[in-house]
Amino acid sequence: MMKSTGCIRSIGWILCILTLFIAACRGITSPVEFYTLNAVIETSTPAQVAAADQDLAIGVGPIEIPKSIDRPQIVIRTGPNRLSVDEFHRWAGSLSEDFLRVLATNLSILLQTNRVATHPWEDYFQPDYRIVLDVLQFDGSPGQQIMLNVTWTITGQDGRNALLVRKSMITQPVSGSDYEVFVSSKSQALATLSREIANEIKILHSKTKDAQ
Repeated sequence: MMKSTGCIRSIGWILCILTLFIAACRGITSPVEFYTLNAVIETSTPAQVAAADQDLAIGVGPIEIPKSIDRPQIVIRTGPNRLSVDEFHRWAGSLSEDFLRVLATNLSILLQTNRVATHPWEDYFQPDYRIVLDVLQFDGSPGQQIMLNVTWTITGQDGRNALLVRKSMITQPVSGSDYEVFVSSKSQALATLSREIANEIKILHSKTKDAQ
């Protein structure tokens, strides 16, 4: 009987030690950090933005992004055929929604118009131009580079006829090894894409006005 009691006490102490060990491990686990893409293009002056209220209407989206990277965790490319998912560094929202939001903000600044909406937009919003995006790659590695490979199409108001189809392959260096710099470099790559799209919209719109 005494031996049984001793065994029970020993097991109890072992369980207590294991519980403390697990709690300690949880205590030193790195907290999850969240990131967002952001507009990095310089904003226009208030007067310019105010004067643009009657300007172009732009619809941004829909967008297709590979499921391998459109996930809560930030994905790092570790090889030509290998991706790494980090559970402790995540997107604060959705990568695809972030992409459209930042692209819309950038185009609003570059085209000096407040009439920019992301897909899906309300029925009362009638864009002059729509931008459809098919992202093939938007990943990279900290300390190396970001690769943005995307095919984008500009259509007219009805969204049926393609006015322009382009493929952009943008490489953006990543100057640091931490995730904040990595995400910031993604924003820079998206800014480059925004400028390409804005320039083509300006050309198309100029031709349309000349033809009228």
